[in-house]
Amino acid sequence: YKVRVFKRNKKIDLYEVIDGNDIFNDDEIVISKGYAESEHVSIGDRLTIKGKEYKVTGYFLRPDYLYMLENTDDSYKNITSFFLAYMTDSAYDALEASSCQYKVVYSDDSDVTQFRKDMNEQYKINSYLAKDNNQRITMVDDQAIMFLIMAFVFLFTLPLITVAFIAIIIGRKIKQEQKMIGTLSALGYTKRQLMWHYSVLAMIPGLAGGIIVTIITKIIQQPYGEMSLADYEPMPVHFTLPISIAVIGIIIPTAIYMLEAAHKVSKLLKKDTVEMLNGNADGDSRTRHVLAGKKGKVRNKFALRSILANPGRSFVVFLGAFLGALMITVAFMFIDSINNVIDRGADSMGSFKYEYVLNRLKTDEVAGADELVIGKYEHDGSSFSLIGADTDVKYLNIDTEDGSRADLSNGYYVTNVMAYAYKLEAGDEFTFVNPVTMEEKKVTISGIIMNDSQKMLVCSQDKARELLGWNDGTYNGLLSEKKLDLGDEISKTVTSDDIREQMQTILTEMGAIIYSLAVIGAIICIAALYVSVNMLISENRHNISMLKVLGLKNREINRMIIDVNHIIIPFGIAVGMLAGYFMMVVVFRIYSGIEGVLYTPAITAQSIILTIVIVIACYAVSLLIVRRKADRVDMVESLKDNRE
Repeated sequence: YKVRVFKRNKKIDLYEVIDGNDIFNDDEIVISKGYAESEHVSIGDRLTIKGKEYKVTGYFLRPDYLYMLENTDDSYKNITSFFLAYMTDSAYDALEASSCQYKVVYSDDSDVTQFRKDMNEQYKINSYLAKDNNQRITMVDDQAIMFLIMAFVFLFTLPLITVAFIAIIIGRKIKQEQKMIGTLSALGYTKRQLMWHYSVLAMIPGLAGGIIVTIITKIIQQPYGEMSLADYEPMPVHFTLPISIAVIGIIIPTAIYMLEAAHKVSKLLKKDTVEMLNGNADGDSRTRHVLAGKKGKVRNKFALRSILANPGRSFVVFLGAFLGALMITVAFMFIDSINNVIDRGADSMGSFKYEYVLNRLKTDEVAGADELVIGKYEHDGSSFSLIGADTDVKYLNIDTEDGSRADLSNGYYVTNVMAYAYKLEAGDEFTFVNPVTMEEKKVTISGIIMNDSQKMLVCSQDKARELLGWNDGTYNGLLSEKKLDLGDEISKTVTSDDIREQMQTILTEMGAIIYSLAVIGAIICIAALYVSVNMLISENRHNISMLKVLGLKNREINRMIIDVNHIIIPFGIAVGMLAGYFMMVVVFRIYSGIEGVLYTPAITAQSIILTIVIVIACYAVSLLIVRRKADRVDMVESLKDNRE
């Protein structure tokens, strides 16, 4: 593991011990809680720092490290091999640390630019990091925005679709009541009375469902809420369901169900009472003659007429397959896209195993390593790295979009993630600022390097030194295939495994939410398809009974009556997968802008096949459940129906 050790801050970014006790003795430390939980470090355990053991007395949080990035230009947090520690001032001094950081808070009327210039002239600043460029701070706000976007996409749109789906079912159920509605109307019940009666019936599932969901939400609000904070250090946050939100969640769906019921009754009452008593008030007589006189199997004609005559029921089948395919596609696509970053991310950076940023300028060569000139710059408040390298650099990837190698001696190149973040193209003029000297620089972009993981402006070493104002032959970075012994010259070390470890952490911590989406999608799919096929049986009891009288076997009847939805399922799956794909394209575009990593939407053939198989399996399960109901329909049903 790597540990960053601090003295106690006295004024700015004070830490807070949230478990255990603060330090009192020189052999005690408090450490960041994320690493402790990840690697099961308990209070009372001992950790070794520079050859000396320290007892862990507690866990702490620090406001500028809520998002635990080891380096500010890392793509994702690292809590499996990196943590922070505080020790007493005397114990810290005994470490003989060679680096020092200062923090400053500006007043509203401060001349920040002049202050930074004066500080650099007097003390020679090694690096400057503004709060707005510190991803350990900004990522907390950015992730909150991301979760709001995800909430509107998934937790707002999908429930509304589900409410619409249930409203359609309620409408279909009321259609089956047309004989009863016609009878009550003939007996003198007014339109207003009947509309209110069926609205109250529709209100029952709305209230019951809303109350049950509210109870479930109250039960899971804390563990599920903590999942949304998985990217941050573990914070003692208490999640609550606001009463107003719970009430809205009950009232809106219930009102929609009631309005649909009232509308359906009102529509039926406009029909002739005799037609309602015969059960034909809401039918479309034109569909009865579809393909009449045409050659073809009776089964195919019946299926087409059934679909055209019942658009609402057909839409419910489509919606079930659509929602299932959409949610399962979203889950698999998230996983595939992150795995794509894991597989391609490190490779797109280059073939190096170790990247070293030095704390002083060097001029002598190091065997088996590429020399780099590394600087930090800002553009519109966002930071990026300036990299100076030789055109024949071995370990750094400088392949461009067209497949050729960048000619660093004759131009300036940006990585594709930087081009995406700043909306740059080849030929554009790019203006940026040195965060230390506040000097403004301007270059023309010659091309784009394929690197999904790092925001970098790449050029020759001489051009980089000219921008930075360094002497000829100096450098401050090294790339190598093997670990180098550089003593106390190292300021920062980045390994090629970091990006894989960071992306794997995303999968690990977001896995519960992602897989729950797939499970919810499968449940919605089964429920929707079961209800639609069940409606099909209920609405065709007379036909099933008649076909049994004519001598058809159960298997033949099932193929004619129940299997009509086979035509709709492929369309539902195809449209649902396309919608899921484009939804994730939008989400990843927004996420790429926030995280500084270019997430390329990806879905494997295996995931596509698995999505199709899961939806078809859900459909098959719903068919198996309702087929027994069709088998139990008696042959006398048609005779009883005619007698009524």
